[in-house]
Amino acid sequence: MSIGRAISVFVTWYGMAILGYLALNGIASRFLGQAEFGYFVGAVTLTATLGQLGLIGVHRSGLREASRLGHDDLDQLGELRRGVRATLLLSLPAVSVASGAAIWLLQPGRPPMNRFMLAAGMALLVYLSGQQKVWSNYLRGFGHVRFASMLEGRSGGALVAFFQAALLLLVWLLFPSWGLAGALLAVALGYLVPDVLAWRWVSRSWGHTPANARLWRDLKQVARRDWRFASVQVALMVNASVEIWIAGVVLTGADTSAFGAAQRLSMLIVLPMTAIQIVLSPVIARMVVQPDRHPLQEILRTGATAATAATVVLWLPIVIAPNAVMRVVFGRGFEDTPVLPVILLCSALVVNAAMGLAGLTLSMAHREGIVASTQWMTFVGRVVVGTVAASLYGLTGLAISSFAFSSVFYVWIWVRVRRELGVNTATTLHPDIRLVRESAN
Repeated sequence: MSIGRAISVFVTWYGMAILGYLALNGIASRFLGQAEFGYFVGAVTLTATLGQLGLIGVHRSGLREASRLGHDDLDQLGELRRGVRATLLLSLPAVSVASGAAIWLLQPGRPPMNRFMLAAGMALLVYLSGQQKVWSNYLRGFGHVRFASMLEGRSGGALVAFFQAALLLLVWLLFPSWGLAGALLAVALGYLVPDVLAWRWVSRSWGHTPANARLWRDLKQVARRDWRFASVQVALMVNASVEIWIAGVVLTGADTSAFGAAQRLSMLIVLPMTAIQIVLSPVIARMVVQPDRHPLQEILRTGATAATAATVVLWLPIVIAPNAVMRVVFGRGFEDTPVLPVILLCSALVVNAAMGLAGLTLSMAHREGIVASTQWMTFVGRVVVGTVAASLYGLTGLAISSFAFSSVFYVWIWVRVRRELGVNTATTLHPDIRLVRESAN
């Protein structure tokens, strides 16, 4: 499949994922109200981060390696398969159980059944969302572009998002007293059917490889091989989520919900950049090892230009009428969210698109350590400055801090990829659409 065709397939399914994402968040905001919606957003982002930790980077390294392997590379395919098995049977369940236990201990004031549901919802979310990350990356790496596109994007992709929205609606209508605990359980169980289908599909690509496995040995091998990827992914998640956690600690419940809603809204305009990133991942993994990187640069710059143009189109309505958009998506009460935080959180993603896929290019070139160290330094700055800004200036101060750190990070990673690889990933006035359309995905 050509890159252009792969982008078309992904955008179609991602558009459906956005609809599911809107439905999910619209139902959740109306079900939980301003009192608990912010904590719902915080819990979902926290479980996604913990899931990345439990995977030890096996999903991202798997995408990179699977995109380079053939059906007959039995030894390497078997190694990938055993690594995934070890993480799904050891490290990911361990992190999931620990997460549920922590929530149980931190919520002593809740009724026992509600407390158990909340802990179970958190544990299931960590485990099942982690599985979704594994299978979607391996589907993409093995070339199953259409099915992978159904599992990628907001809320785990179109399939997951619609299952989640339907289950959350049932909980709201039938068991409204379950509140936040019921919402988390519904969102967790929305992953179940898509995960099973994806697992069976991936098995077609490596089911013929040797299945002998020693779990602890395989887990140690994954940790040695992929720990930098794990660091990159966890750092990426915490940088994307730390402000909502700060809001939950420093700000009121209403302000936390307002910030969470603004952050969720900003994720809607990341569609073009996500499409380019996911579709080009296997392409970058193959082309970055070639001596001549000029074709790779042309593809990256053309992709960044297209993503930036599309991002601006999605960004403009939010900037022009942020309050109206907030009310339509999240319901009454959210239209009073201050305008500046909404605009700033969305504008940071425009900067991201303009700089292109710098971080991804470094990771596919085995320079993921650069990305990880920069992300962790950025995270420390976000925590310190964001906490002070939120304490002094509330919601707006936290949004300014978030915009500043995000923008500086995107620009600096662009500088680093130029220094390390000699590749410019940013937008260009002379995109080569023909090259992107005709190159193989």
